[in-house]
Amino acid sequence: MKFSWLTPLLLVAVAGIIPAQEPLITPETPVDYGTLHQWLHSGDPRLIAWAADFARRRHDTKIVAEMPALLEHWTMPPLYGGDESRQAERRAAQAVLDTLIQENAMPPIPAIEAVAPTFPAQASILIARLELSESRGTLGDWSLGSTGASWAGPTLARIATMMLAKNPGPSQGIWNHDLVGFVASVVAASEEEVRITVSSSNTGHSLMGSGACGDSIGRKLTPGWPQVYAYGLEEDNFRKVKEPIVVDLDGDQIYYRRYEENGGWGSCNSVQWLNPTTRHRIIAHWLGIPEREMTWQPVESFTIVWTDKASFQRKLGEIVEAQQEKLRATVESLRQRGFLRDGEAANLSPRLLVTVQCEIEPCPLY
Repeated sequence: MKFSWLTPLLLVAVAGIIPAQEPLITPETPVDYGTLHQWLHSGDPRLIAWAADFARRRHDTKIVAEMPALLEHWTMPPLYGGDESRQAERRAAQAVLDTLIQENAMPPIPAIEAVAPTFPAQASILIARLELSESRGTLGDWSLGSTGASWAGPTLARIATMMLAKNPGPSQGIWNHDLVGFVASVVAASEEEVRITVSSSNTGHSLMGSGACGDSIGRKLTPGWPQVYAYGLEEDNFRKVKEPIVVDLDGDQIYYRRYEENGGWGSCNSVQWLNPTTRHRIIAHWLGIPEREMTWQPVESFTIVWTDKASFQRKLGEIVEAQQEKLRATVESLRQRGFLRDGEAANLSPRLLVTVQCEIEPCPLY
């Protein structure tokens, strides 16, 4: 009995270490503008996500209008990984971006630039809504491929280049470490590969390729959170696309899908980066012809039947010269159509890469 006076103190001490429970929020929770405003600016990722969820479902234009400034001054979480707190921040940012996209908002450039390195799909969707006069500078920066890490930078570069291709205008690019016109920079970075097969007889050859698909594993909805949605970009030019299109250049389409952030997602139609094939399509657009009608393709294959070394060298030279002439003609056509600035055509050409495969054993070339 003499220790009974300690009991209230003990209860107080225990109560003091029990964390306060987060208020239960459901889609039916009564809210007003003041509540959503407080949640949006609370710094609590869960409350921010709920504010975005209610704003989207209620079409609350006042709350939506406050979101771009929030993103602009938000230190974006990493694209993947991170501890639980960083994952929560990423979910909250995705919720805000989803509301902006679904409510057809047009955030200013600084907000789009802030999210682009971490959320390239959402940034691409939003910047596509702006006039080119407003987005040209940002697209030019993205086209260099240095915005974001991993796949984000190259993905943004491809999309930006396609958008700028519709009206290159005053846009610039890099060629030999110098600033040049945008068209010249794309042409200089383009490439044709000439594959020479040395054979004892004139037989055909076929190329086979393979691809892989990426998937993320689904998980349960995070307790206490609203359903959050993420976005992925895809490209599939062999079928008619029903999904919303981000950019379309003569049927070369990049579109997006909206999916549950926790549901897992994978695609076999990921966006190709800038490469000989995608640049070739852009050059065809500037020439005003279907890509298949180009006089040269990103990969050209030839077979030289071996007789002797002198004959091989002559035939190889003829093939290379013929392909170089086609590349020069492309540059001249672009100049005549007004896509190249004064003096740019003089030394400009897509790269020509020649590879030789000898199918004779032992190979007489060595």
